[in-house]
Amino acid sequence: MINQPIMRDSFIDYESQGWRRSGIRGAAAAFLCLLVLGGHAIAEEGGQATSEGKTSDDLIDLGLSLYQNRSYDEALDAYDQALLLSPGDARAWMGKGKVLNLLGEYNRSIEAYQNATRISSDDPEAWFWIGLNYYFMQDYNQSLEALASATDIDGNYTRAWEVKSSALVNIGRLNESLEASMEAIRTCDEGDLESLGRSWISRGFVLRQMGRDDDALEAFENASLIDPMSYDSWMLLGEALQARGEHDRAIEAYDSLISNIAPTSTPFLAYVLINKAGALMNIGRYEEASALYQEAIDLNYTDDPMDRYHLAQALLGKAKLLAKLGEYDLSIEACNRSMEADPRLADDAWRGIGDAYMGMGSYEAALEAYEKAIELYPEGVYAESGHAWKGKGDSLKALGRDDEALVAYRNSLAALDLAIEHPDEGRQAYPLNGEFWHNRGAVLEKLGLEAQSKEAYRRAGELGYIG
Repeated sequence: MINQPIMRDSFIDYESQGWRRSGIRGAAAAFLCLLVLGGHAIAEEGGQATSEGKTSDDLIDLGLSLYQNRSYDEALDAYDQALLLSPGDARAWMGKGKVLNLLGEYNRSIEAYQNATRISSDDPEAWFWIGLNYYFMQDYNQSLEALASATDIDGNYTRAWEVKSSALVNIGRLNESLEASMEAIRTCDEGDLESLGRSWISRGFVLRQMGRDDDALEAFENASLIDPMSYDSWMLLGEALQARGEHDRAIEAYDSLISNIAPTSTPFLAYVLINKAGALMNIGRYEEASALYQEAIDLNYTDDPMDRYHLAQALLGKAKLLAKLGEYDLSIEACNRSMEADPRLADDAWRGIGDAYMGMGSYEAALEAYEKAIELYPEGVYAESGHAWKGKGDSLKALGRDDEALVAYRNSLAALDLAIEHPDEGRQAYPLNGEFWHNRGAVLEKLGLEAQSKEAYRRAGELGYIG
């Protein structure tokens, strides 16, 4: 046990992960933790003096100091002044490129690093940053070209192998991505536990995409053992265990995260509280789950999109729990509050409202809610839209509209089949949980496919589903 919790929230690039209308956890579009940004200076030229007595060397040192103190505009100005004096100094171009990258000005950052490569073409760091900028722009082919230059120059460049693995998985080249992740592990300094743990996380993502869930779980376990201060490794381990129905072990992973890292950033803390609450709910520990959902709801949220997203997710989790407890009016209220917090999750909220109205026996209202959810769900959110189509079928069936219900059940089955074909897509990291298989079993039963229905129900039971 670590006596003094250390706060080290990981760097999560939601833009590169495909933050879209369907939510933050898009198809393995990227890895949760890519890099701890850093770089190496290239000693190239001596400094000329300005009229104020500062040399280009002084200005480059000043730029680095300002960068480290997060005074980015001032750092950029210092590097520009250095380049006025020594335009052939690769260090100044590298420093400028790094600041521009952090400011999100990726094209300008690429230009700066390209200037550095013209001065020093055998510097792998410059090629790496060109590749990283293209990666953030989701131009994965260009990213791979630059990263290949970096690894050709230095085959032991761990960070380049990490980003290369991520870029490859984004364009579906999974075997090559797996090889790159192994190179990242092979080349990592044994003493650099953070980097080594991150490489195992990257490998776990690729393995999960390949359907090798046991190997992915082992990779996430390795990551958490190597670097117990990694937020991402504990979260991914917990999610992987929940997906297997090992909810008790998932709760242990979330508890390890909280005790080891003690996250204070609202989105980071909310995320682990919501996941732990979900695991508790899945094993029937409703009182504890309710308390955690409420704790997540009561956090200090701002108007930042990530804050609003997590508040909405906490409210949706509480709504689901309230529906399980038969508190349907309160469940609907929580769903409405979720939509107010983040309209991007209105599809899930309407589905939750549909579930509550079904529990109340208000079938017309349920049908209307499910239809709104179906209309709002974007392409690729298969498990959730399949749930909504099932709800529509159930409400139509209850209203005596059997033929329409069969059409809805067929649409539900089609969506659920797509979720199985694309298990890492949509809003959830692991949509194929016990609830998913129970819903699939119910739909198959309605369609008269008894053998397949029993198999789906069996799978739901294996994953610890509690109705």
